[in-house]
Amino acid sequence: MNKYKLFFTFLKISALTLGGGYAMVPIIEREIIKKNIIEKDNFDILFSKAQSAPGPIAINTAFMVGMKLSGAFLGLFYVLAVFIPPFLTISLIASLIKRYADLSYVQYFLEGIRVGISVILINFLFGLIKKYRYLEFLFLLLGFLLIHLVKITSIYTLLMITFLYFIFTLKRKNDS
Repeated sequence: MNKYKLFFTFLKISALTLGGGYAMVPIIEREIIKKNIIEKDNFDILFSKAQSAPGPIAINTAFMVGMKLSGAFLGLFYVLAVFIPPFLTISLIASLIKRYADLSYVQYFLEGIRVGISVILINFLFGLIKKYRYLEFLFLLLGFLLIHLVKITSIYTLLMITFLYFIFTLKRKNDS
């Protein structure tokens, strides 16, 4: 496949997927494997590397695919494809949200997105259980509960969960 066509595939996936990187990865995987760009086993290895690298999973996955196909430059090129749509969308929404936030249909839309993202996260949690990654499951479940039941904002929840996960894994590493 032409490397530029794959750029537009990443661009399309990034532009049309709500829910962040973990919502994009199954679609990226399907497109990459369906088009015979990378075999399933190789993609799984790339995805493992992407998960272990710091940063957003979709960006890391795009970079790893590019690295596998043709090196760091292509990886950065694909990162750009994943980065551009949410950057533009967030910039546009941020400029409009204050003006229209009081409209009921805008509030309904945002609540609908919240429900959809919650479903995606629940699906991801069950995937973690299947892979026996209980620690990650527990921290994601805790984050979900803090956001939806305790009504703590996402950024504070993210900071708390990240801190707790860091402390817990550091302690577990020191114990072994």
